Amino acid sequence: MPSLQNTRAAWLLAGVELFFSLSWVVYVIFLPELLARGGIDKRYLPWILAADQLIFALADWSVGVAVDRARSALRAIGPTLVLLSAVSAVAMLLLPWLAATPTLLLLATAVWVATSSALRAPPYVLLSRCAGRSPLPRLAGIQLLGLAVASALAPYLAIVLKGVDPSLPFAFSALAVGVSALALVRVERGLPASEQPLPTARVAAKKPGEPARAAWALLLLLALLLAFGQQVHTAINSATQFKRLADPALLPWLLPVFWVGFSFGLLAVGRVVGTRGELPVLKLACALGALALAGAAFAASLAALVVSQIVAGVFWAFILCASIGLAGERGHPLQTGRNTGALMAVLAVATFSRFGLAASGGAAASGAALLDALPVALWCAAALLLRPLRSA
Repeated sequence: MPSLQNTRAAWLLAGVELFFSLSWVVYVIFLPELLARGGIDKRYLPWILAADQLIFALADWSVGVAVDRARSALRAIGPTLVLLSAVSAVAMLLLPWLAATPTLLLLATAVWVATSSALRAPPYVLLSRCAGRSPLPRLAGIQLLGLAVASALAPYLAIVLKGVDPSLPFAFSALAVGVSALALVRVERGLPASEQPLPTARVAAKKPGEPARAAWALLLLLALLLAFGQQVHTAINSATQFKRLADPALLPWLLPVFWVGFSFGLLAVGRVVGTRGELPVLKLACALGALALAGAAFAASLAALVVSQIVAGVFWAFILCASIGLAGERGHPLQTGRNTGALMAVLAVATFSRFGLAASGGAAASGAALLDALPVALWCAAALLLRPLRSA
């Protein structure tokens, strides 16, 4: 019965992930139009998106620390997260109406980005409290299906919403974010009493030493390398690779295949991690994922490229879920929020790096061959650096 309750909680949080991710997709689609209304030059668009990711990184870490403090004081975090989500929803709702005033638009954007972190790191903290260590990657895989669906829908939404007044999509997105935040309260209220924080003596006994902290710092660095490689592959390289072998008009149908593979990987990762453990799966997924990325870079046919993209998506799912499992496993028992917030912050920094690469012109200057090789090199480097690590 507890397993069924945990699975239901994961599906609820998958809805939170879906609506949050879709709100980000809507924001990115309409941001150029909002900036044009305010007279902001479009060349600042990548830098604004990059700045958003820096705010995400800072907010993810801060919210994770705040969640840990609330847990240690035996306070419920759900109402606070709902309040932050409500502020986020209101800020998003106002964005189209404030577009004519650049200062207010940028201020509302910063508020939306910062407060929406209530829907990023905390759900994974709640998952870690719902379950023991072993099923966490499986539950995270269920939750991340929301991200997979939103990412797969992004190319279609860009077509469907073209020419639509942004007020309506922003209103629906704001409503969805506000309502989905209530799922956080429901999940927290469903936590059994046995999952409350450990007594101080037991917490002190489990406090990690310097080697454990060093290993966790290395894992965060590797997560940055892996996430940056994934960002370059999906946001920059994939379109170029498909255009080389297929009609550009087919891109909206071809780009989501990576996320199709990602979805399959999410469904399988729980069983694989349960059999082998988080760290061995992470090591294997980095090595095999690098091979899949290389296959995509050198694919000579569309069929080979599609298969390589799907396989790369599968291994990215393994990498992400195993990393979340390690975030819940490593370190202080009452620092799950800090660890998870740090992981979410690292993912945001990776996205910031990709936007920075595009904004600086580095992507155009590097050339297709170098960009194709970059994700492969990063994942290979991560696989090599992971080899000496041992499970905690």
